[in-house]
Amino acid sequence: MSWECVIPEKAIEDVKTDKKSAKRVEKYMISEKALYYDGKYLPLNLIESVSVHDSTYNPNCCCGRGIPVKKLKIEYGADKPLILMVEKDKNAQKLKDMIEVTNY
Repeated sequence: MSWECVIPEKAIEDVKTDKKSAKRVEKYMISEKALYYDGKYLPLNLIESVSVHDSTYNPNCCCGRGIPVKKLKIEYGADKPLILMVEKDKNAQKLKDMIEVTNY
């Protein structure tokens, strides 16, 4: 699988090697250099801020009740922030901490 940088001109070198060192948190992966999701990656040095918010996921054909989730709002200088959905509270905080430790 080839990974595409969210901002192509800011791509990191040797993505394959970096991806191999990444740790998984639910469906996302984070390494020392980048956050990987859905075939794309965001270099950590572009991230300006990360915040965690309570939210609800409403799948199609649902009985009307939403599933409680956490959403990470990641600002990285684009018009729209990156929003990542995480099921568990502890995983949302873990992902946020991993980004902050690596980035700040």
